[in-house]
Amino acid sequence: MLAIVVVTFAVALMTGIIACLHLDTSVANISMLYLFVVIGAALTLGRGAAILASLEAFVLFDWCFVRPHQTLIVTDPAEWLSLCMFLVTATVIGQLMVLLVDRIQEREKSRQETAALAEASLAVTSQLDLNKALESVLTQMGKVAELSFARFFVMQDEGRAQIDKVFSAAPGPGKLEGDEEQTQTDIALNFVIEKRASLGMGAESNGALKLPKGSLFLPIIIEDRVLGVLQLQAISDDLQESEKRVIHSLANLAGLVIQRDRLMKVESLTNAVVKTERLKSALLSMVSHDFRSPLTAIKTSVNSLLSDGQPISDETQHSLLLQVDHETDRLNRLIDNILDLSCLEADMISLKCELTPLAELIESALNTLSEAENERISVKLSGESDEVNVDCVLMAQVLRNLLENALKYSPQEAQVELETSVQGDKFFIEVKDRGSGLLASEESLVFAPFFRGSAVKETAIPGMGLGLALSKGLVEAHKGTLSAYNRETGGCVFRITLPLPTVGAEQQGSMQ
Repeated sequence: MLAIVVVTFAVALMTGIIACLHLDTSVANISMLYLFVVIGAALTLGRGAAILASLEAFVLFDWCFVRPHQTLIVTDPAEWLSLCMFLVTATVIGQLMVLLVDRIQEREKSRQETAALAEASLAVTSQLDLNKALESVLTQMGKVAELSFARFFVMQDEGRAQIDKVFSAAPGPGKLEGDEEQTQTDIALNFVIEKRASLGMGAESNGALKLPKGSLFLPIIIEDRVLGVLQLQAISDDLQESEKRVIHSLANLAGLVIQRDRLMKVESLTNAVVKTERLKSALLSMVSHDFRSPLTAIKTSVNSLLSDGQPISDETQHSLLLQVDHETDRLNRLIDNILDLSCLEADMISLKCELTPLAELIESALNTLSEAENERISVKLSGESDEVNVDCVLMAQVLRNLLENALKYSPQEAQVELETSVQGDKFFIEVKDRGSGLLASEESLVFAPFFRGSAVKETAIPGMGLGLALSKGLVEAHKGTLSAYNRETGGCVFRITLPLPTVGAEQQGSMQ
């Protein structure tokens, strides 16, 4: 109705302009001015409006400007021919303009569809987060079709996930409300998943359903498995075939996103299981090897003490008991390292930091080593700071691990050096050995749990590869760093970097 009113008004307006300006008497073929009205109607109102404008222009021009006036009778054959040519010309031009508009709209629609598919494909390849990728796909659907809303239902092991996108406040035709809508949605989902077929918009139907017009449920199937369901509500009763085609393509892209997410989760779980099994095997192998050494020494000493018929001197007994005590402490340290590393990985380690004299910290670490080991260690204190804010027990454990590691990999006659220094607001403790050093390819792995350098892996030197990993974790818990590098004169340096105590620091505290 609006189109009829607009076209009639425009034709009447053009007629009035011609009459007021007396253009019919001064300009030949003035009827061609009506073509502007026909073209405008074709561009803005469509094919029907263009035809109506042509007919109205034909009638009004004949009525007002062809003699005799105010009548549709034409006495001059030339006038009839002119009027008929005008009508044909106006009609053809109107239809051509409508076709042009349709082609432009089709091309724009095609461009939008291509752009939507391209952007959705980009989201699939660049966005690893499932929800964000699916939201991008839904956004592209809203660009190619007039939708009220669209959502994905994703079937997951932990339940059904839902990703919604609302495009318009205007509800679709015949929209259901409240509990009725939820009930019908659940029935539709079960039907689509069970039948693996689309529902709504002329697709397969179910008599128990009361879906609104313009509603569509589309299953997302990859490798013969329903991974999810796309639900959308069009503002109009139906979608064009081109829109349905693009929506199906976008739904397939969504299926690839969901499948990729499932495969990533499976891969992550598989890697975790493989890593756990590898660590378990390494732990069992190393524990059985490293625990056997102190246990064998303890067993040998106890057997010697229990030997029948062979007198043992007091000095020998004392030596054997010292050996048992030393190996028992070593066994306890191995167990402590495993337990402390587990606490670190579980973020359950608790530090009780207090200002501790540096000499006391060094002495505490050295007291855990044997007399023979202490003879191989030279200590050089900077003297620039006599207190550090640390958990004395745990930091002593770090120093003991580093010293044991340095002693283990240095020649028996070589000295291990422990030095401290201060630079700016940082405090440094360095343990220097005379071993074979680190390979360039292994510098970043030396602090990894269960890692042992290739140069010592096959030697008789005991070790589980836990001491350095534990030491690094404990130092970092103190807000410090532990690094390793080769020294120019041969061997390796392990450097602990800690922040200096601030002025007014509490004498005792607790950190997680």
